[in-house]
Amino acid sequence: MAKFKYQFNPHTLKFDIIRIPLYKRFAKILIHLGFYAGVFLGLGYAFSVIYDTPVEQSLKRANAEYVLKYELAQKQIYELSNALAALEVKDNNIYRAIFEADPIPESVRRGGYGGTDKYSNLRSAANSLTLIKTLRSLDELTWRAYIQSRSFDDVADMAKNKEKMILCVPAIQPINTRDLVRISSFYGVRRDPMNGSLTMHTGIDFAGPVGTPVYSTGEGIVVEAGYSFNGYGNEIIIDHGFGYRTRYAHLHKVNVKVGQRVKRTEKIGTLGSSGKSTGPHLHYEVIVRGKPVNPINYFNDMTEDDYQNMLKNYSSQFLD
Repeated sequence: MAKFKYQFNPHTLKFDIIRIPLYKRFAKILIHLGFYAGVFLGLGYAFSVIYDTPVEQSLKRANAEYVLKYELAQKQIYELSNALAALEVKDNNIYRAIFEADPIPESVRRGGYGGTDKYSNLRSAANSLTLIKTLRSLDELTWRAYIQSRSFDDVADMAKNKEKMILCVPAIQPINTRDLVRISSFYGVRRDPMNGSLTMHTGIDFAGPVGTPVYSTGEGIVVEAGYSFNGYGNEIIIDHGFGYRTRYAHLHKVNVKVGQRVKRTEKIGTLGSSGKSTGPHLHYEVIVRGKPVNPINYFNDMTEDDYQNMLKNYSSQFLD
């Protein structure tokens, strides 16, 4: 039996049936449906905030794994960078120093990677700053490792040629210790004997009688031999290789020619007073990679007997 709603009519004193229009019934249904839908959506949103869906849980696990891998990679990059830095310090201060090779500048070790536009295509990517920073660090490590590898190759070559290098390095005095009168001037700043001004003296002066033999201090090739108009008078310059050259100036006589190969203790000339000189002496220089250095650092601590024996051994090679 259908249910009806009634309303009292005071005019007719009767109860009339209340008839609700169809559109109101439909609107009421929609209101109820909207209410329940709102409650459902609200509960669903609250549930999603408090609890992750299986897809979200999977994405979060993957993201956490990537973050962990990134942190581990950054830690490895940091440790490798520190280990490489320690090798670079040893290379410059120990390995290359042993063979008196120039240290590799920091600008070279760190200056050949990256570029202003190298990472421009990554700037629009997600997490671009992190990605660019990581790739830049890897490029830096790759370049530094390449430079260090090349340096080790150079050191290995120098080690292979160590015996030859020992023969070539200017390691003795150019004047026989028995013939030497005195060292009249050392390496360093001094008053110029000609004009009295303070100047840098780039060698050592050995005083002695005119005609005193002058010996090559290491094996090498004569690159200059003759009179020099720069104040050195008769001079000889020997290229010993490995970045070493020696100069023998103010000579009385020159006994070698350009292009001639000489050995250590070979007589190359005689002491004199040619050029800009105030008295008989030999001006001797050691030049390392184009820069004069203090020759006294290259004199071997040998006794006079050892020096005489070395000269005899050289002479005996031509008597046999």
